[in-house]
Amino acid sequence: MITSEEYIQALITGNRLVIKKIYDKLYPKIERFVLTNQGDKDDALDVFHDALMYIIVTQKEKAKPIESFEAYLFVICKNLWKKTLKKRVTKVADATLIDETTDLSLFILEQEYVDFYIEKFNCLSQNCKELLSSYFNGLNYQEIVKEYGYATVNTARQRIFKCRAKLIQLIKEDKRFKRMRNAYKER
Repeated sequence: MITSEEYIQALITGNRLVIKKIYDKLYPKIERFVLTNQGDKDDALDVFHDALMYIIVTQKEKAKPIESFEAYLFVICKNLWKKTLKKRVTKVADATLIDETTDLSLFILEQEYVDFYIEKFNCLSQNCKELLSSYFNGLNYQEIVKEYGYATVNTARQRIFKCRAKLIQLIKEDKRFKRMRNAYKER
């Protein structure tokens, strides 16, 4: 089994064998996602390539640990595709001028937010990570009570509140948060 670090190093060094494995294993999932969300095969390939390039560029600039390469790549592809769909909807008449450099820099900034959030989320206890994941993925309080064996809905609500508060505290305590927030406001 190839680790996340090995995937990243293969991309950076151009290891064709491992890159082929990335395409064989991960591209079909991205293609399926794009096809089910108003895209075609060319769109899926563009998104996949852009995501791989993003990983190469950001990891060369400042390598940071990635727990799950597959999940990380999917999140980047999903964000890129959402941005593409948004551009398609907001086109004015037949001609739209888009500054590709600004567009890419804004995407990188947004992705930096996602990466930062994931980093802080991973600092939580295992119980908090599981609980918040369930909550953010749509489980209601009743379902959480059953799933995690809490005594009441109020207990589940309090536990979720404490986990969210801890996550917010971790985010706000980091000096990078203020820098990223200011950079985003300047856009």
